[in-house]
Amino acid sequence: MLIDVLRDGGSLRAWSFAPTPYFFPDLPIVFIFGYITENVFRTLTLYAIFQTSLLAYLLGKFIRAMEPKMPRPQSYVFSLLALSFLFLIAEKFPLLYFLYFPSVHISAFLTSLWIWPYLKRERVPKYSIFPLLSILTVSDRILILELYLPTLLAWARRYGRWGVSFPLISIRFFATGLIGLGLNSFIKIFLAINSPNKLSTLESISHWWADFFSAILSLKLSGIFLAFAILGGILCLRKGKEAGHSYGFLGYFQLSLCILPPLLGLYSGQNSLKYSLPAIVMVPVLFGILPSIKNQNYLSHSRNFAFLGLIFGLGVFAAFGEEAGQLRNPWESIRPPETVCVDEWKEKDSFVFVLSEPRKARRILTYSEKRVLAYPIDFSTLEGSYSVSNKEWFLFPPEGPIAILPEGLGESRIKSFYGEPSRVLNCESGNGKIWVYDETEKIRDYLQRPIQKTK
Repeated sequence: MLIDVLRDGGSLRAWSFAPTPYFFPDLPIVFIFGYITENVFRTLTLYAIFQTSLLAYLLGKFIRAMEPKMPRPQSYVFSLLALSFLFLIAEKFPLLYFLYFPSVHISAFLTSLWIWPYLKRERVPKYSIFPLLSILTVSDRILILELYLPTLLAWARRYGRWGVSFPLISIRFFATGLIGLGLNSFIKIFLAINSPNKLSTLESISHWWADFFSAILSLKLSGIFLAFAILGGILCLRKGKEAGHSYGFLGYFQLSLCILPPLLGLYSGQNSLKYSLPAIVMVPVLFGILPSIKNQNYLSHSRNFAFLGLIFGLGVFAAFGEEAGQLRNPWESIRPPETVCVDEWKEKDSFVFVLSEPRKARRILTYSEKRVLAYPIDFSTLEGSYSVSNKEWFLFPPEGPIAILPEGLGESRIKSFYGEPSRVLNCESGNGKIWVYDETEKIRDYLQRPIQKTK
């Protein structure tokens, strides 16, 4: 979106945003890093370093809030060890790579880690934190599940279920959430924000249970970590009364993120585990802390040594295993193969823009060094895909030949919809192909059909 609006002069009002628009803080941080580096790959690399560092710091503060008697340096060491462990197993559990990207609700997770220590002490700087929290709620409504609901349940468990004895700060806290939700509804008047794709509750639960049961039987890390996340939540609730209500908050946090997505119809497949990612991240933290609740000196240093040994073993495996990759320059940009192919042919051919399935279209638009325009089309209908895109791309496309990447769309289907291509360009750097159409009237009609249907 930033590339289209700031570089190519696209209209912000014409954009259709994802259900979670990530207006703050993801968007301004990406813009700042992009302005500094002037390179997409370096921008994302810098963002990953920044977000991981912030996660380590906030996780250390959160651990300190859970275990006040733990020395401050040890809480941050423990945080770094837990994140290092997750980083090393990410190759076998790719969902963990989302921790480094500016999306997938990680900002909401960071917000929860940041806010809870203030809520626990019942002292919050009202003129700075509450306005920021309101903006963060506008940007990502999953804070309802990650922060507001666990806090409500933790306070109800401690002070009574009717909320009469809640701390005074609770009024401002929940009012901030309501203001954020109200502003989120208000901006929908001016901007097109899509609704999340939901299944029926029964269908979503069926998918979740089938995937979870299959992952457990096949000993996949996704199933193992999800099981430990649920178990950790239950143990936290059992320990909450004797060990402090931070454990109650974390218990409800774990169970909310693991169980509520299928109950709300948000779970549709393995990729939907992203809603439970923060609960999965907390697994090594929980099982490093829970054994030492009754005796603060018990395992105070041995758990760190255990983590170090595990990390060392995983590091050796990653460095010298059969599938070990070659070292490369970390500042060397990586471009997707379809982007390389399109850039190779841009100066040799006369096509004016490219059509492909949505993920490839976004990668081409983002990484192309030739500034190739790439627009997404729907797999089932081959019409313009108006989800998370600019509708002006399809209403007013540039005049001239149109290129299509057939991979992922089905060559026979493309021919049945659009006809035979005028020419086929073979990628020099791989096995991909580009189909170019000089006669584009039929294609342009398909691109505009979604809007024609709504008139």
